[in-house]
Amino acid sequence: MNLTEHLVPMRDGTRLYTVALTPDETGSFPTIIERTPYVGEDPPDLAMLAADFREPLSRGYAVVFQHCRGCGLSEGDFIPFATEREDGLALLDWVRARPWYNGEIFLEGSSYLSSVHFAYLDTDPPDVKGAALFLQDVNRYNAVYRNGFFKATLAGNWLRKVYLQKRHDIPRDESASFFDFPLLDFSRRYWGKPVPAFDDLVSHPRADDPFWLSDAPGVSRQSLLKSTMPVLLRTGFYDIYTEGICDMWRSLPAARRANCALAIDAYHHASSPFDWVVGTRADFPGGARPPRMTGALDWFDHVRLGRPCPGVTPGRTRYYALWENVWHEDDELADGPHAIELPLGAGTHAWTYDPTRPPPDFPGSGGICFGGMQLQPPPGFRDDVVSFVLPAAGKTIDVRGRMTARLSVSSDCEDTCFYVRLSVDKGDGRWYLLRDDIASLRGDGSAYAPGTWRQLAFRFADHAFRLEKGDILRVDVASACTHFAPHPNVAGDAFAVTTPRVARNAVDASASAIILRCCE
Repeated sequence: MNLTEHLVPMRDGTRLYTVALTPDETGSFPTIIERTPYVGEDPPDLAMLAADFREPLSRGYAVVFQHCRGCGLSEGDFIPFATEREDGLALLDWVRARPWYNGEIFLEGSSYLSSVHFAYLDTDPPDVKGAALFLQDVNRYNAVYRNGFFKATLAGNWLRKVYLQKRHDIPRDESASFFDFPLLDFSRRYWGKPVPAFDDLVSHPRADDPFWLSDAPGVSRQSLLKSTMPVLLRTGFYDIYTEGICDMWRSLPAARRANCALAIDAYHHASSPFDWVVGTRADFPGGARPPRMTGALDWFDHVRLGRPCPGVTPGRTRYYALWENVWHEDDELADGPHAIELPLGAGTHAWTYDPTRPPPDFPGSGGICFGGMQLQPPPGFRDDVVSFVLPAAGKTIDVRGRMTARLSVSSDCEDTCFYVRLSVDKGDGRWYLLRDDIASLRGDGSAYAPGTWRQLAFRFADHAFRLEKGDILRVDVASACTHFAPHPNVAGDAFAVTTPRVARNAVDASASAIILRCCE
């Protein structure tokens, strides 16, 4: 094995720290590229780095590992997504000039490490022969918002941590909170000045805003549609981008899918091979821990050498159904053909929502934020949470695709928020999180008259699991969740509101329901 360190110049002259590892000092090799912002500023432990890449080196691959601009030992400032396209293309050019370059490049990454490749994949470089891009989709809106609600603990906390991470001269007020009003002033409260990288995000809360529909946020929405190399996508049912990745797969025509594959296991965004779906080293409900899916190297060997790729089939989606504990394969994870509507119960249930009071601490997230499947507190654990425990399932039901919910709600304010969370008791008296979603009364742009009833529709992220006879579903309804910046209960631009109102909100259980999509 041969290891060399480099400061690779980008097109503007900024030099990025890069480590090149090759199986031998001579010869030519296929090259795997990995770029990351998640590195410290101390010199790396090169022996540990070499150990991390022992497997690809043993299979005959060279590896190029680079610190993103403004991270680790690289020069410049780290502004997420701002220069990944140009920097990625510049690194490709540098690899092509290496004496060990053999004309085959492979891209690898998870989460932001995937985004750095998605940023330029639409250029379809002919020598990029394959990619394994996990736990990320190309729609940046999904990382920042859910139905217009800012993901404070996901996008907010992440950006606060990584933005200009090496600029220790910039003051940061750690007392600043995303739960203070107005949200639009957060950058001034935290960094002491406007920060476009943050302000631009909170200025565009709607998914149909041209800001998100263009490539301006830094990732090409056409990455897969305009490229031709085989790409392995992978996510988990408790990953924060599961729905976006499934939507990305559905958007591909059959001809583009033909040499790609999608794998969905039972894990969450931060899980390691030793994590269980309900949290690190917790008991997996139902007994066996789901196996991990195929890795990037198996995919690259499949592309290069024609070897079978364990666990995936080109052109197909392979997913693990929880509690059935079985892998399934299909063209895509489609919604089940049968709908089962489960009413929430009877009566009207009301609660007071105060945006300045800490929102309910719901553990975990059902596929739209960090945390994954976690055990839930008992029903009605707060006075601003209404819990509905549904009758036990009378038969086995295999749920597939995107469940939905319909809530009949009212408020004494012109606008407010409703948050719904679905969990299940598998017979052991513990509540396991399934899915959650959030919406506002005026989310569709229409006016609302206080005191009237309105139907709100919710669509949960894709899932596949088995409800067994005797399992009990529970629905929690609230008006806030720690994952999201709180709604101020005022109509208009919620993020500009300085003084929020207290709302009296209600749900009519008899006109509300959860709808499951099921197989026969």
